[in-house]
Amino acid sequence: MAKDRAKVLNQIVRKIPLFVGLSPSQIDSLLKVCQAKSFKAGEVVCASDTAADEMYILLSGELAVVTADGTRVAKLVPVTTVGELGIVTRQKRRATVETLTSGSLLVIRRTAFESMMQSNMDVQARILRNIVDIVAHKITNDNIRMSEHVQVTVALQRQVRELERRVGMTTNMLVEETGTGLDQVEERIDKRLLEQKFMRVLIVDDEEDVRRLLKEALVDCDTVEAGSGEEALAALGKQRPDLVITDIRMAGMDGYELLDKVKEQFPELPVLAISGVAKSDEMREYAFDGFMEKPLDIEELRDLVDEVVEK
Repeated sequence: MAKDRAKVLNQIVRKIPLFVGLSPSQIDSLLKVCQAKSFKAGEVVCASDTAADEMYILLSGELAVVTADGTRVAKLVPVTTVGELGIVTRQKRRATVETLTSGSLLVIRRTAFESMMQSNMDVQARILRNIVDIVAHKITNDNIRMSEHVQVTVALQRQVRELERRVGMTTNMLVEETGTGLDQVEERIDKRLLEQKFMRVLIVDDEEDVRRLLKEALVDCDTVEAGSGEEALAALGKQRPDLVITDIRMAGMDGYELLDKVKEQFPELPVLAISGVAKSDEMREYAFDGFMEKPLDIEELRDLVDEVVEK
């Protein structure tokens, strides 16, 4: 039985990026400086502007990276290493890491880590190489996300310019064909816009970047944001939207549970799902009115929104 447990532990450990390429004896040396720690939702793992004297390896549960202004910039899932760069550079932490769910992690203190590294140069070289790979992978992912955001922003700006051009041409045509003054035409257009009812959309996602992207994509809608299923239900209690767009995988109440609760209160209220984890085939058994996989195609999203609302 002990051998079986050791085999399972070894399989888990080898999935951790920090342990890649280490021999069994080297893995054992690193595990000796690791301390297991469990956590509950809502705890602070490490705070911004504090000494980076610990590194963490997330084994289960979910974490969030929060900037000094309270913006959640990333969600972390197993198996993720946190604070690996600070423990080497000794620079203070630039963000706060909070727990989104209950889970467990390994804690590696700098003093024990450095002592272990100094006693074995081979281990030191391998682990430092792994840390470089971990940081490089994170930078690559950040660059990909930034590139996608820039592409969406450019596309939206292009569409805004096209709309402005069309509005300008339409206004000039009205002036020429009716003989009405430009100021009067613009005044009548402004009045109509104020009278027009904008579609109200509730956007539910625990990643602020995704909520911002959706808000920019649905610029012609009255959008309300919620960072969790619980916040979404609170928003529904204040004012009923015309449409709900929700992520599937979220801490606490996920998109499936939110769908059930929304349909209990408002059976006719359409709910769209978005996800970077679930696939179209998996969604057929649920009562969502539409589904899109991440990364989102903005034009397809707009078409889907129009189609669902028209129904």
